[in-house]
Amino acid sequence: MSKFMKILSVMLCAILILGCISGCGEKYKEAYIYFELLEKPKTLDPQLASSDSELLIARNIYEGLLRRDIDGKIVNGACESYTCENLTYTFKLKDDLVWSDGTPLTAYDFEFGFRRAVDPKIKSPNASRLFAVTNAEQIANGAADLSSLGAKAVDEHTFTITLCREDVNFTDTLTTAVCMPCNQEFFDDSIGKYGLDSKHIISNGSYRLTKWNKEDFGIRLYKNEEYIGDFEAQNAAVFISCIGNELQSVRLNDGDSDMAFMPCGELDNVDTSLFTTQSVQNICWVMTIDRNYSPEVRRAFALGFSNSVYTGALPSGFTAAKSIYPEILGINADGVGLTEYNIDEAKSVMSAQIGAMENSKFPQSTLYYYEGDGVKALATAIVGHWQQNFSTFINIESSTNLAVMQKEISESTLPFALFPITAKSDLYSEYAKNFVTVSNAADPATLQQEALNGNIIIPVAYQNTNISYISTLENVLMEEDNGYIDFSHIIKR
Repeated sequence: MSKFMKILSVMLCAILILGCISGCGEKYKEAYIYFELLEKPKTLDPQLASSDSELLIARNIYEGLLRRDIDGKIVNGACESYTCENLTYTFKLKDDLVWSDGTPLTAYDFEFGFRRAVDPKIKSPNASRLFAVTNAEQIANGAADLSSLGAKAVDEHTFTITLCREDVNFTDTLTTAVCMPCNQEFFDDSIGKYGLDSKHIISNGSYRLTKWNKEDFGIRLYKNEEYIGDFEAQNAAVFISCIGNELQSVRLNDGDSDMAFMPCGELDNVDTSLFTTQSVQNICWVMTIDRNYSPEVRRAFALGFSNSVYTGALPSGFTAAKSIYPEILGINADGVGLTEYNIDEAKSVMSAQIGAMENSKFPQSTLYYYEGDGVKALATAIVGHWQQNFSTFINIESSTNLAVMQKEISESTLPFALFPITAKSDLYSEYAKNFVTVSNAADPATLQQEALNGNIIIPVAYQNTNISYISTLENVLMEEDNGYIDFSHIIKR
């Protein structure tokens, strides 16, 4: 072979190798990610999304003015730049923004989205996140007109937000679902179906929703080819399912899913050599004792309540609670307002109370617990200790509808209840709303003292939210709220 031919041959081989490396190196851009939910979403209207499932999907099909990058840092989303002066934010939108159907996206879409978020007719579950915006709280309470909201489009590319007070968490709020834009013409044409099926959803985020099968449940998110921004999806699609009759860990181990919300009770089933789990402690399980019981009866039950009694019954991913605040809130109020365990005093108090009851007998009662993650064993341990020491007979019964339970608790129709309170963000003010029977205390320790006063509420255990995923996935960042996962960063090797 001539010297020239040898050189040409080497060059051709190099070109082929480089081409193969380049092509193979970006093969992940064609990958599909399979994600498993614990519950099916009811709506993908970002102003109404509230469950983990709804927020997860909303986060990936919409983009707000600001967004979090792969390191969790707040950066520009739909805006090119912004300034803040004297509590007024001015956002300049990126040029040529469009919705997934090709419709131009303008500052007026953000104005309409913000108005919907605080409109009392909409009843957005996260409206309070915007109460630092001028007149937002008054509008939500029906005391001011929507037109007075301090969030306005100046022109198609300029959007201003004026606050009535400082809010150190406001830029974080702007990354969440409640602040997503909404195209008014598309919304009006949906005639009450906006966000309820694939035909009545348009996206401006990294993905577009192409299928939402509600019978044989499945949601498909494909890379949004109309997306203009800094968060282009690194994969082709995300297929989302919710198989209620199969364990999440089994589907993950069998290769039916790449990622899944993993119940605490299944964590031990996940092969740690093949899968990674990220967790955040954002749930506090509490027990309520109905206020119709006398203060002394409630005190007796509280005196006879100790985490040492039920620690052995706690499922994996649970820890005994020392306050009403899970770790995500970063609040240390351990022990404040808690009734100290004293079983001898508890017996004495309860004996005196039972002696004054009809037939000197405590009426048969029931502890209702929200079903999930091995909580039945926890409820059994608590009730068993009371029965052993108080000669009280208390049944246990499960419930699968948390909203119904909470309604019944408020109506004093459940003698005892064990249920979870989830912190949807790290905002204390938002979490404090769960304790509606107490004042709006600015100090977390004071609020806890008031919440626990009278022994109507007792914190029981903290629980983690977990996401497990196969080791071939890279750039997985589980954040503490707002749907937890941004799929656009993820590379599947």
